[in-house]
Amino acid sequence: MMHGIKFAAPAVAVAALLLSACMSVGGPGVSTYYECDRGTRLKVDFRGDRALVSVNGGRPEAMRSTPAASGAIYENRAGWRLHTKGNEAMWSTALRSSPETCRQVVVPR
Repeated sequence: MMHGIKFAAPAVAVAALLLSACMSVGGPGVSTYYECDRGTRLKVDFRGDRALVSVNGGRPEAMRSTPAASGAIYENRAGWRLHTKGNEAMWSTALRSSPETCRQVVVPR
């Protein structure tokens, strides 16, 4: 009986580690979510020097990284711009005259 317990403990530890990885925010293959001060909601998938951004549940649009003095900036030809720094972001489009302030939020899976 004790023999089975020796092998069960490592399996439980591995399962707990895998589950905790699923709950993390950010990282490869995990979406980052932002809520902005004017009600805009962003879902962002960071992939190397690119970001796929969905606005309010819409179709994802690709954005490329551009040089930034601080944080990270992503832009596309449609005039979208996302400047992230820590848990905050500034979001703007060609249709808005001033950027929105956004904060990272955790969305239950």
